[in-house]
Amino acid sequence: MAKLVIELQKECLNPALSYANLFQKAYFIAQKLEQKEMVDFLKNEINGYKNIDELPDIRYVDLTYKAFNPMRGWIPFQIPSTGIYSKLLKGPIFLSVGEMQKFLDVEDSVLNTVVPFELQRELIKNSNMFFDTEIKAFFSKTQLVRILDAVKNQILDWSIDLERKGILGEDYIFSEKEKEIAKTMTIIINGNVNGANVVGKMTNSSATVNNNGKIDFDSLKKIVDQVKKELEKAQTADSEKVVALKEKVELLERSIGNRDESSVIETLKNIAMGAVSSGFWSIGTTITSYLSSL
Repeated sequence: MAKLVIELQKECLNPALSYANLFQKAYFIAQKLEQKEMVDFLKNEINGYKNIDELPDIRYVDLTYKAFNPMRGWIPFQIPSTGIYSKLLKGPIFLSVGEMQKFLDVEDSVLNTVVPFELQRELIKNSNMFFDTEIKAFFSKTQLVRILDAVKNQILDWSIDLERKGILGEDYIFSEKEKEIAKTMTIIINGNVNGANVVGKMTNSSATVNNNGKIDFDSLKKIVDQVKKELEKAQTADSEKVVALKEKVELLERSIGNRDESSVIETLKNIAMGAVSSGFWSIGTTITSYLSSL
């Protein structure tokens, strides 16, 4: 009879097996053993992440930036390695395992993502560029392989730990004893990166705002409350910057109360830009993600 956990170990060592199939099998085992931490982790890897707060540190890539020059094409755009902009040198990958595998099949060795419009304007304003242009963030395809291999190694380590505890699974069935032992195990998943990044979700689509009169004012009020809480916690921040952002938030609340969608969009852009330039990365991420979803 086949030992399910041993099968999983062999498949982890098989370079020909697709990542998606491997992750699905590990998810099946985690579900059978009712190990919620592993189930949640693998579900996010298989389906893609929705919330940046849940993103493990293995899902951040190193970014380089380029600006489009009409005469020379894409040219390097320098991002300072220190100060508030240094966090832009890391970017979150929200893609599902299937989406990442599709990117691995493309010929280009370097992939790119569109930088939110508000952040582009802020970067250009603080650079020495003498013309307005588009900026994109680039990262190597090998970094996606690193992410997928890190998850595979996590699965392998987990399966070895299961074996050590005598949890093997006989012909796709686990005994009640095996399930009870599994419930007592400590599952260690790679932790989260502190501090958000406003580059946004890594997809092959633009982070543009399409205002079609579909703003959910109730959900937006919740976001405003979240932003206000973040500003209240900013005890060590530059007081002038905090005051300026609070004034923009008050203007946003008035626009929401008046159901003025055009004013809401414009004020959200101003808040995102002000948050980025002032170092409030979590606020910048929250606002930019909301704008990108419209």
